[in-house]
Amino acid sequence: MFTRLVGLNVLAQAVLMTQCACVTTASRGTPGSYGYSNAPVGIDSPSATCRNSLSACIALYGKEMASTTAVLKVVLDKATKQSIEEKLEKCADLARTEVLLRYPKQFKGPAPDADECRQETKSQGRRITWAMRLGIEMHEAARKCAEVALNKLRPGRFSLEQRYRIIDLETGEKELVSTEEERALEESGNGGELKGTLKPDVVIHEGDPLNAQAVYDFKFPCVDTSSVPKWTPYPPGHPFAGFTQGRMYQDFIAPLVGRIIPWLGIFNE
Repeated sequence: MFTRLVGLNVLAQAVLMTQCACVTTASRGTPGSYGYSNAPVGIDSPSATCRNSLSACIALYGKEMASTTAVLKVVLDKATKQSIEEKLEKCADLARTEVLLRYPKQFKGPAPDADECRQETKSQGRRITWAMRLGIEMHEAARKCAEVALNKLRPGRFSLEQRYRIIDLETGEKELVSTEEERALEESGNGGELKGTLKPDVVIHEGDPLNAQAVYDFKFPCVDTSSVPKWTPYPPGHPFAGFTQGRMYQDFIAPLVGRIIPWLGIFNE
């Protein structure tokens, strides 16, 4: 069962990249460290299933239905994908540079080393590591840059830091969590209710975040490195235990998922 589902994910990616409505199956092999739930089962209608879970759409309604009613609706053409990713790559580069320039004398070099990343600093009244502080500030800078760039490139067809609540892991059913609801839960001390949610940095769509085409997360390693950081699996006890953040994005939000790393570029799943 797992092999079939993994093959369907590969299928979705192949259609996304080739712009082809025909479908073939493939296998990505063993699950490795990801883990996987049982095959999604259907909800009330093909349109709802295809909107909420591409893999469930293909599994339940077949290749032709997935090709015509789901896959082609979420495909980003090559030129659009390239223009979006070029903007986001520039935002990641600029964010890292801008934030490090705020602290010209804080570190021994232009960027902190591993020891300096672990040192504590005070930010907004609380003590956190420099790795956390720089990551927060770089994400804020990248978000502002992405908002300006995407508003020019595709106004009304993207979302930043949109939170999703996964209602059912089996069906793939999900809903949007508004900024107001998120703030209210946090301010009332009920932020734990957000534990079973997903919040990508950038969501690309055609006007409906529930029918997303791509999601991207900015990743800012504290120490300069030439290696690409991996998606971290959720820990035991978490609602998404056994999955990684990237796998959850791909299975429940959009078929195209990317990590954006300064100076290294975008790495699509």
